[in-house]
Amino acid sequence: MSHDEIDDRDATSLLMLGAFFAAMGVLVLVATYWTVGRFHAMVVNVCAGTLLSLIGIGMYSLGRRQRAAARDHGRSN
Repeated sequence: MSHDEIDDRDATSLLMLGAFFAAMGVLVLVATYWTVGRFHAMVVNVCAGTLLSLIGIGMYSLGRRQRAAARDHGRSN
């Protein structure tokens, strides 16, 4: 397996994991609606959902940058 194939595979993994974490974060934020009566549960859900979403968005954007860099590097060779 070449270095470019490994970089593309790693970028694809980051894209998939990032999308998964972002989707889970959004689901947790939506589920916060059912905890409105309990303040502590609401705070935990908002914090967890926001953190999951931010991690997911960060992983997704990193994967997009890595994929673009791997494809640019592959064209230059």
